[in-house]
Amino acid sequence: MTGPQLLIVAIIAVLVMAFLITMVVLNSQAKKMFSANSRLVNNQNALLEQNKRQEKDKTALKKRINELEEELKQQAGDEVAQLKEQTREYRENIEQTADMGDEELMIWIDQKMDETNLYTDTDLTLKTLANALGLTQRRLNVLFKNHPKYANLGDYLNEKRVLLACRLLHEKPNWTIEAIGTEAGFGSRRTFQMEMKRRFGITPMQYRKGMENAVNQERTDTSD
Repeated sequence: MTGPQLLIVAIIAVLVMAFLITMVVLNSQAKKMFSANSRLVNNQNALLEQNKRQEKDKTALKKRINELEEELKQQAGDEVAQLKEQTREYRENIEQTADMGDEELMIWIDQKMDETNLYTDTDLTLKTLANALGLTQRRLNVLFKNHPKYANLGDYLNEKRVLLACRLLHEKPNWTIEAIGTEAGFGSRRTFQMEMKRRFGITPMQYRKGMENAVNQERTDTSD
């Protein structure tokens, strides 16, 4: 080849190499752009899914808020109705007890206690009992203070609790002594035992065993 021909070949070779390099660079850039677009699309899809979840959560939250509002309205309505009923009963109690003497009032209180089992409340106080019965604390306090049988309100409440506990000892043979004492309104097993011992001379366990022996004896007599 002559000099000019070699020059032409060299120029062509350089151009081809430049073209190939350009194609490689363009291909690399195209891949990068495609990858970037793919990531962008994925991110957009993720954002769309996130927005859908957020909208779903918002809808669920609005629904729950509406439900809570309805529940609160219902609860408020129930509480108002309950307060009205309590007020009505309170007024009736005041009217019923206004002219009662001590003996008649004591009978009335005893009936109310049996109807409501108020005495099973371990935290029952003179104030809460007076409010529940529609009486003043002073009248209730004087009533028990002057009563020939009871030293005070606590003495009366413990008697009611002991009587209920005796019934439970008979009706609930599978219950523990602690469970029966709690159900009857005693704050502890020790208090329960002390009151049983003071009033009947025996402990709750001895009372239960005595009942069991009586039942077994009755069965033996029947079988004979």
